[in-house]
Amino acid sequence: MSTVELKSSLHHLIDLIDDDAVLQAYVTLLSREVNHQKDFWDELTEDQKQKIDRGLADLNEGKKKSLSEVFKKYQ
Repeated sequence: MSTVELKSSLHHLIDLIDDDAVLQAYVTLLSREVNHQKDFWDELTEDQKQKIDRGLADLNEGKKKSLSEVFKKYQ
């Protein structure tokens, strides 16, 4: 697929999205690419990356609590 075709396809797909949060996420992502901003992940230490990965693994294994459960602990 040529660059022109890819851009046209992308424009069409964006036109089909009505969710403002999704559109904002794409604007942020594309703005970073255009502005050549660094990905925050690249700025993290290996320890921070490992902790995030461990947290995501816990979530995928169903080890999670609702926000209200967390708040109860601190009330």
